[in-house]
Amino acid sequence: MKIPQILLAAVLAGTSAAALAQHSGHHPAAPAAAATQMSDGEIRRIDLEKGTILLKHGDIPNLGMGAMTMGFKLKDPAAARDLKVGDRVKFAAEQQGETLIVTQIRKAP
Repeated sequence: MKIPQILLAAVLAGTSAAALAQHSGHHPAAPAAAATQMSDGEIRRIDLEKGTILLKHGDIPNLGMGAMTMGFKLKDPAAARDLKVGDRVKFAAEQQGETLIVTQIRKAP
């Protein structure tokens, strides 16, 4: 399977999981908690021009999402300019409509 197909499958799986969580009566944490809750991840791909990042991540509790590898939009692509593939990171993500967005990201200690 080619990388674009894998990325598409990951994005669709993430979107489906988020939609399922919403329809199953699960309500993510309040927006204030979502902005500060950090999750662990490892960078698999970064495209600063498109403002996207592919992360292998652990659980993202505020989104009701388990561990997987998937793509996200970057709220601020400049925040990832010093990061590279293979870096372990701490990040915060939120859902805006159908889009999952990394709102904060930094290299893990």
